[in-house]
Parts: sequence; structure tokens; C-alpha cells
Amino acid sequence: MKVKARNFPHPVLNPVSDDFLKGSFKGEIIEKIQENDMLEFKIHLDLNNPDLQNLIRMKKASFNIHFECISTMQRFTFSKSEPDFKISIAKELLNKKVDVNFFILADQNIENYTNTDAHSDYTGVKFGIQKGDILAFSESQTIYIEKQPMSNTNSIFKVSKATDPKAPSISISLNENQIEIAIPEASYEKVGQLQAYGDDCNKVLISMLYLPALIDTLFNIQDMAQNQEYELEDIAGLDWYRTLEKRLQKMGYNIAELNLYDITRISYDLLNSSPEAPLISLENIVYNREGDEE
Repeated sequence: MKVKARNFPHPVLNPVSDDFLKGSFKGEIIEKIQENDMLEFKIHLDLNNPDLQNLIRMKKASFNIHFECISTMQRFTFSKSEPDFKISIAKELLNKKVDVNFFILADQNIENYTNTDAHSDYTGVKFGIQKGDILAFSESQTIYIEKQPMSNTNSIFKVSKATDPKAPSISISLNENQIEIAIPEASYEKVGQLQAYGDDCNKVLISMLYLPALIDTLFNIQDMAQNQEYELEDIAGLDWYRTLEKRLQKMGYNIAELNLYDITRISYDLLNSSPEAPLISLENIVYNREGDEE
């Protein structure tokens, strides 16, 4: 879970409020190394605030790094007094999306806490800090643990049979591992029969089913990226999203910043090895049928 803006009873150095005038605090994973069964993370913390630096030197506060993995439901906390260090976590305990938060926490009760860089609203006010209170936090960082090779684009789709007899001609669901395309039972049976004719038929089916599903998905992603009511990070760790993100990066695109007018073309290029690929497949089907009739 990423740290978000909230109210504190004392000034907290952070990137989303004006509690402080000039100071800053930023944490970052600058390197990730996989060795055998362990993942090693190199952490760099940049603190620009003399009063907080002094508290850390006096062992009254410390840097704290929190790892939270939604997939494995594991949380890890590390406390350090130095701004540069390494952390090791067993590879089996992290998977897919991992949120990393960076804090400065009080290591003991601090009476009459003040900070010379605090906003003028706090002038002359002293605070009682309890052990464990947050004194600073940085922007969160999300990392992704890829334990398996990224799938090819076509494999992120799954065609299923709609159970509702009144189901629409096609509907799209964004599941964890795949984008599911649900079609009526009669259509589903036809697809199964056509798939038996080989790769050429499958490539034509991709244009009929996968292409509209991909276009719809990319439009939804742009809407989520721009609409504050939805959290794009909720799907950013899903397998199909990560596959699309990587493929688009290779093409020079940011998945959350696509030009709406380009989405149809981009979707077509993602699914086809060349512009004429589905037409060649259709041509092969026609020629094969003509040959059989002779």
C-alpha cells in the first residue's frame, strides 16, 4: 500500500504538504539484484533537514523502509541509521507488485519537538512525539518481481463461453492473469470448430476477437490514468498489464499515456507480426479451399 497524504498532529516532512519550507526527504531503490534464492535491494535515502539528521545521529530517530507484497501478503520493515545500505529478502516471499515506503520514525519519545525548517504556522509550538511516530515520509516506489519470462501478447487473452443466454455478442473482463473475452455459446462453438483448421484460421480469429478486446482495454487504461476516481495501480501489477506494458515500451510507448487516436493502430501492430499478416492468412484459407474443390 502506498503512503498517501493525511493529517498529522505535528509537522511531517513529506512531498505532498507544506509543513516544511525547504527541507526534503526522498527514498529510492537504485538497484535490484537476484542471487540464487535471494533478492537484494540497494537503497539510497536523501535527507535535507539538519534537525532530523541530528535526531538520527542521536539515535532518537531512524530511517525505516517498508516492503508490502499484495500477492504473497507479506510485509517487511527495516530500520537503518545510514542513508545507503542493502536489504535482502527471500525470493519466494515476493511476487509481482511490491510497494516500498520510506519513512523517518521516532525511536523514542521526544518531548518539546520543534524543527527550524517547519512552516511559520508552527512557530513557537512544541510537540510531544511518541515512539514510532512518523517524522518524515517519501514518495512510495512500486517495483515488480518477474519470476517467469513475460508472455507473448496473444497469450494474455482467453476466450470463454458466456453463461447468460441473453449475453451480448462480446464482453471484456480484466482478470488477474488474462483479458477474458466472453461470447455467446453459439459463437463459442463456432470458434472451437474454426480453430481446428490451424494457424491461418487462428490469425483471422485474432483480428475478430482479440483486436476489439485490446482496443477496449487500452482505452480503459487511458481513462483510468486520467480519472482520479480510479486507481491505475490496482491493475498495474496484473500479468496481462505487465505484458502489455513491456511490449509497448519496446515500441516506444508509455501504456498510460497513449494518444487516443493511435490506439487502434497500436493494437493492430501489437497483435500482428506485419500489417498484411491477417490478410495473408485469409488468402491462404481461400487458396486451400479452392485447391480442395479442384
